Amino acid sequence: MMFAKRGAGRVRTAMQAGRFREAADGMGFFTGNGSMPRPRPVISRSTFMEDYRRILSGNVRMKPSYADCWLIGSIGELDVMAEYDTPNGHVVVGTAADGETEYNLTPTEYTSSDAVNGIVEEAIAAVRRSFREHGGRTDRQFVTSVARDSIDSSSDAIMIACGGNAAAMEEQMDRMCDIVYRYSVGLGVFDILLSDPKLEDIYIDAPCDRNRIHVTMSGIGGGNTHLRCRTNLMVDRREVDNLINVLKRDSGLPFCESSPVLETDMRSYEARATVVGYPMSPNGDAVAIRKHSSNPWTLTRLIANETVDAATAGLLSFLVQNRATFLVCGARGAGKSSLLSALMFEFPLSQRILTIEDTMELPGEKMRRMGYKVQSMLVDDRMDGDSLSRANEALRVSLRLGESAIVLGEVRGEEARTLYQSMRTGRAGSSILGTIHGDSARTVFERVVHDMGISAEAFMATDVLVTVGTFRDRRTGAQARKVSEVAFTTDRTGEFVDMSGNRLDFSVPVMRRALSSSSMSEDDAREEIRARGLLREYLAQSAPEHAEFFGPEWIAAANDHLAHNTGRSAEDVLATFRTKVQNGIYGREGTV
Repeated sequence: MMFAKRGAGRVRTAMQAGRFREAADGMGFFTGNGSMPRPRPVISRSTFMEDYRRILSGNVRMKPSYADCWLIGSIGELDVMAEYDTPNGHVVVGTAADGETEYNLTPTEYTSSDAVNGIVEEAIAAVRRSFREHGGRTDRQFVTSVARDSIDSSSDAIMIACGGNAAAMEEQMDRMCDIVYRYSVGLGVFDILLSDPKLEDIYIDAPCDRNRIHVTMSGIGGGNTHLRCRTNLMVDRREVDNLINVLKRDSGLPFCESSPVLETDMRSYEARATVVGYPMSPNGDAVAIRKHSSNPWTLTRLIANETVDAATAGLLSFLVQNRATFLVCGARGAGKSSLLSALMFEFPLSQRILTIEDTMELPGEKMRRMGYKVQSMLVDDRMDGDSLSRANEALRVSLRLGESAIVLGEVRGEEARTLYQSMRTGRAGSSILGTIHGDSARTVFERVVHDMGISAEAFMATDVLVTVGTFRDRRTGAQARKVSEVAFTTDRTGEFVDMSGNRLDFSVPVMRRALSSSSMSEDDAREEIRARGLLREYLAQSAPEHAEFFGPEWIAAANDHLAHNTGRSAEDVLATFRTKVQNGIYGREGTV
């Protein structure tokens, strides 16, 4: 049953009165993509959506009776920027009349008829009754089996509504089982949001039942745009309570007045959640969810979305191969972790790597599947001490685990002193990579030296500081990410040289060290840097037709090809690589 609310009252919607569609034998089904066969003509999708938008254009909130999230807003008044389907809903992104950018989501179940929602509601009740009486698991397979038994009792009516099409009936029943799982032991509307690959962050400010959900998005309008949007979603208190209970159950971490912060990975969703409650948040619980990228970031992907140019990508690849020490700088959401992850795939396969992070964002598992030797260290609330002391202890342990490259998810405080002491004494491993907040090399230098208490001389053990910035598009208001500075430390304390693009200066310490360790001349190094850039640019340009070229396996293939063609010109290296790819010598995953 679908409810609509105007102000404080609750009324039956026009959908219930049959305004939107004619039902076959009293049972109307709307699939969301127009593919469901029907026994006789019904009102078309376009007419339904026009009426649906007309209702939402007023001061009306809508939801199925079993859901705890209301749809609000004015979809009919949006100046549309993008429109697409997700696995469980339809999304319209546009500018509202008040000038705000809005992410307008219509979940599939919100367009189902009352008959469908009635069956779903009965199945949800059956799942809950089964748990109360018999207990059971909370995995999808078990819950779906209980839901299917309940839905099967209405299979005759569903078959009639599907025009006798058995395949369509099975598709509809599977969809209904998914909805039952979502609203019984799942995360409700958060399941739908987390399934949208374009979303990066999900926020709810306290009090949650009086504020819309807000999101940040990428890829709207193409490229690497970064867009902040309000949504048309407002959740009841029960929806947030359910999310918190699931996070507590899965993590085993406390959340109460004496422990009002809950930070944990959402492993099955490739995301990280932070919840702040009373008394730290005096108006109630506030939630922030950061999604991890579903596909590994590589320099190829970053070239394709114009975050970095090919020449700079070639230089960064060369520096990682030659064991430089990196800090990736930028504001929150600028893409520091994405660039750090991409740099990790530039390590040679023989390199042993230790990662230290408080949220599992780095691609350790993917690298292990590729044959890398990666030891991950997770620092979270299950360890004693505060976050800074835990990170410091993890770093101290990593320094005793043997010769390895060390990758720090974020450099924040106490561990920085341990890190720089180890770097100065030569105990910090073969290479160091990490992220740090700051909008330029100079800003980071000031922060580390003055705020963290690291001496200026010790800081100069950092070889390279790469700054990722965000730049606003005046027309759309979206923000694009771009590497704005590649700063090298020099022999003079506190001075830096920017070598982004095609600028190269072999007088800086890290470049001198790279030439010495590799026995290359400056001309040889220039040619190798150019070759690395050209190979990645070729893969990025070819990826629209061959998406697998974005994958890290092809970075490994390019590096291997370069290793077997040392001393040749960059153009020759690219030509022979292109020929091998076109002749199928490399497989789809970049293997010979």
